[in-house]
Amino acid sequence: MPEGDVIGIEQLRAKQEELTQQLQNLSGEFTRLSAAAIADEARFKLIEQATTRHDEEIRQLKDSTRLMQIQFEQVMGKIDSLELKLFNWLQQSQQDSAKERTTSQKQWMQFLQFVLGGTIVAIVTYIFTKG
Repeated sequence: MPEGDVIGIEQLRAKQEELTQQLQNLSGEFTRLSAAAIADEARFKLIEQATTRHDEEIRQLKDSTRLMQIQFEQVMGKIDSLELKLFNWLQQSQQDSAKERTTSQKQWMQFLQFVLGGTIVAIVTYIFTKG
């Protein structure tokens, strides 16, 4: 019986050493997993910061788009007003007699077309350079 006890103790010691070795292996694995978790957490925080920054940039773009829309509507209102005035002026000039329609009036019309075209180009350029 004493021999059986000795073999049992040796087996227990061998089993203990094997378990100790496995625990040491697991300890290294836990250390590696802990480091990976810390690295993942740092990456997650960076992603959250980038998301916050992108959300802010999107909000700024939306605000800028709203302002550009308002400016565009103002410009279109002014162009409509100019068109109405030009239409009224053309209508008035058509009601005048044929005697008053001379080459001078045609030159004025060309000049007004040039000025109106230049004004439209200037307004559109102003919108895109300022916006």
